[in-house]
Amino acid sequence: MRMRYVIPAAALTALLGGCGGEDSASTQSSSTLNLSLTDAPVTGATKVWLQFTGVEVKPVNGSAQSFPFSPAKGFDLLTLQNGNSATLLGDTSVPAGEYEWIRLMVDPAAGSSYLVDANGQHPLRIPSGSESGLKLIRGFTMPAGGRADFTVDFVLHKSIIAPPGQAPNLLMKPVLRIVDNIQVGTLAGSFTTALPAACTGKVPVVYLYQGGGIVPDDIYNPIDGSADTNPAVDPLVTANATAGVSGGPYTYRIAFVPVGTYTVSFTCDADDPAVDENVPPAVPINFVTYPQPVTIAVGQTTTANF
Repeated sequence: MRMRYVIPAAALTALLGGCGGEDSASTQSSSTLNLSLTDAPVTGATKVWLQFTGVEVKPVNGSAQSFPFSPAKGFDLLTLQNGNSATLLGDTSVPAGEYEWIRLMVDPAAGSSYLVDANGQHPLRIPSGSESGLKLIRGFTMPAGGRADFTVDFVLHKSIIAPPGQAPNLLMKPVLRIVDNIQVGTLAGSFTTALPAACTGKVPVVYLYQGGGIVPDDIYNPIDGSADTNPAVDPLVTANATAGVSGGPYTYRIAFVPVGTYTVSFTCDADDPAVDENVPPAVPINFVTYPQPVTIAVGQTTTANF
């Protein structure tokens, strides 16, 4: 988790004490929490709107602490790509110490969350969203007298399902990941050579896998019960490439990547998370280029061109 320590000057501490402000013991027992949202893209949608009524955090040795929103806060997740993010909870004081989880409370009002595609607007039903919210179970530390900054990434290509017989309604079982903002870097690059014929009329999609020497595979979606011949090989995140201006090369950018070693590749084939493309009659996905190893460093942009 992000821990950027703030050390007050001795003169400022003395001034606060003389003015009847918080004493140093009180200041050191609290911490500042910031929580932002970002998104990995999903194919076919032009807008994915989620609305929240608050955030809860749960200390290890204590009751959950709630931070309700009035009015509710809504976000179009598709605007939060390519390194963009939006603040969900900003500069909020919480007790310092160890925490068990963070919960994003979804607005239970009908139609408050929805998806827009070429066929119109579709309600997003989020099972238990109004009761239990979107819960990220991951321990973290809030430093005494300091702050922690997290970003929650909605992995939409694994989250949205079209249940059989329920069209046009959609089901959202969010797949989320939370990262520490001071333990992440960025991966970016461009397509410096002409795309192969298989990409004609299609947009390249970049796949990033944890670990080196990974043989790329399709997206595995455990939430819809689909089988997969190789569920252990699943991209951490994917990113749609963006066409260059005036015929320039396609480019891509993946932000908020935890530091470490990865494998990056790309495809122009459609990947349906509900289908194992390695099993007939599905058409196997062709990863156009041999996968490249990349290393993500803190606060740096790593370049991997195709």
